[in-house]
Amino acid sequence: MDIDNIEELKEKFADFKQMFSEERIDEATALIEELLESIEGQFHIRKAGMIDNRGHIRISEKNIQKVETADGKTNNEIYISLNHVMEYYVYAYYYKPDIQVCCTQLPIGEYYRAYGDLSVKFGRYKAGAAAYKDAICWNPVDLDAILGLAECYKYLNMLERYLIATKEAYKLCCTRATMARYYRNMGYYHVSKYNTQTARCCYLYSNIYYSTENASRELEYLKNALGDDTPQWSIKEMQKILEQSSIEPGPNPDTIGVIYRVGELMMNDHEYSLARDCFSICYDITQEELLARMLKQLDELLGNGV
Repeated sequence: MDIDNIEELKEKFADFKQMFSEERIDEATALIEELLESIEGQFHIRKAGMIDNRGHIRISEKNIQKVETADGKTNNEIYISLNHVMEYYVYAYYYKPDIQVCCTQLPIGEYYRAYGDLSVKFGRYKAGAAAYKDAICWNPVDLDAILGLAECYKYLNMLERYLIATKEAYKLCCTRATMARYYRNMGYYHVSKYNTQTARCCYLYSNIYYSTENASRELEYLKNALGDDTPQWSIKEMQKILEQSSIEPGPNPDTIGVIYRVGELMMNDHEYSLARDCFSICYDITQEELLARMLKQLDELLGNGV
């Protein structure tokens, strides 16, 4: 494949998604592997992140040797593959790069994440973990890739890596659904460690953020296994249990603040659709009336074709 032909590569990825949806596993796998091999074989640049030996996500290390390209750039610029512009600012906030950060033209991180999704769907968890790790290297703040990696660790029975990945994901959880996912993950970990009180608390707290059958089934399982009813704790009591187990009782305010600020920047640039994306995330988790009014105004602007 010619990686300079952006449209061809996008068409190939569209073909892959069609094969995936039709469960043409072998064809989809062969196509995405060919696509990724072509990309990696021709890129010699510094990716945005890396995963260290303990499983923690860090900014990538500087290349020892600089290799200058035809346009005068070196391989010590950092390249990130974004899903949304807000990730650029979240990455800058948490990883604090001291050199220029460039965005890839191709959504390479999405390609790897899709390969991970394909692998997991058909039970290939080691391949899925490898794909999600590559996606994270291209975009260390891709929440879906980090949660996907945690899921692979779960099925591979790598509980400590599962916990590390879940904690890495926490700081990026900024909606009710993703916060609920975080607490379900923590619930699973504590069930596995026989910390049933903490596990119950996590599943109950998860359902407060976003009720799911998954969490409710786990609570029913614990009820039957332990032979007693699910506790009726108050919010304050649950938060105390969470804090005692070093589990955060709410979303990371820094991430919400960064996303809100990006929304303001997009408003200043008249990028109303991007601004709405940011403010809708903030509203989902905070339910603030001011944000509700801002979203209504943005809907009116966008509806008028502004």
